[in-house]
Amino acid sequence: MDMIQTLTTIASSPTNGHAFGQAVVPWSAPGAAPWQAPEPLSAMVLHTRTQRLMVAHLRELADTQTEYEIDPALASMEARKDELGVVMALMRGSEPIGTIRFIPTCHNVTVTERFWGHASAGTELIGPDSWEAGRLIMSPDHRRGDLLPACMSLAFAELVQTVKVRHLHGSCHMRLMRLYRRFGFQIHTTTVFNGKECALVHGDVHAVARALKVDLSELTDVREFALAA
Repeated sequence: MDMIQTLTTIASSPTNGHAFGQAVVPWSAPGAAPWQAPEPLSAMVLHTRTQRLMVAHLRELADTQTEYEIDPALASMEARKDELGVVMALMRGSEPIGTIRFIPTCHNVTVTERFWGHASAGTELIGPDSWEAGRLIMSPDHRRGDLLPACMSLAFAELVQTVKVRHLHGSCHMRLMRLYRRFGFQIHTTTVFNGKECALVHGDVHAVARALKVDLSELTDVREFALAA
C-alpha cells in the first residue's frame, strides 16, 4: 500500500478512525516535513511609530519619485501622513508581506488636494470621510495575482471598521488603471505630467465593497453607516 494516501482515500475509508466531517490531514512520506495548512492572511492596523517599524523594510520599496516630483514638500510630510492616516500591515501568519496607507483629506497632505486641487476642490473627494489610498507595497516574494485582491479585501474591511469611509481615491499612471478598476475605482480626471498620463481615481465605499466582495452588512461596526452612505 502506498505510504502517501490522498484525502479522498482517507476520508472514504470506514476504518480510518476519523469522525464524519472531521478535518483530515494528508499523510507524509517518512522523512518529509509535516504537512501544514497555508498560514491565514490578515490586515493589522499599525497605530504607533514603533509598530510601523514592522513594515519599514517594505516601505523602502515604495516608488516615491513621481510623488515627490509632483510636490517636493510631500517628502517632509511622511510622518504627519502616518499620524493622520491608517497604516496597515498585510500579514501572512506572523509575517508582514505587504503594507498600505489611507490618509484622510482636509489636512492638505494628500496628492488629491495638493496636485489635483483644481479637479477635486468642492467635490465628494474632499471631506471628513474621504480617504486617499496609497503606499500599497507587496513583498517581492508575494507578488501574486491571487494574493493582492485578497489582501485588498482584508485591508478595506479593516478600514471601514476602524474609521468612517464614504469615498476612496488615489493617483496612478494610466497603465495601472486596469488594476484600480478591479478594485472598484473609476477615473475622476486625467492629466499629463512629465510626459506621462496620470489619473485621479475615485470609488465610493459601496462600489469598492462590491468589487472586493466585502459584504458591508456583515460588518457590525459599519452597518448603520454603510446603509446610510
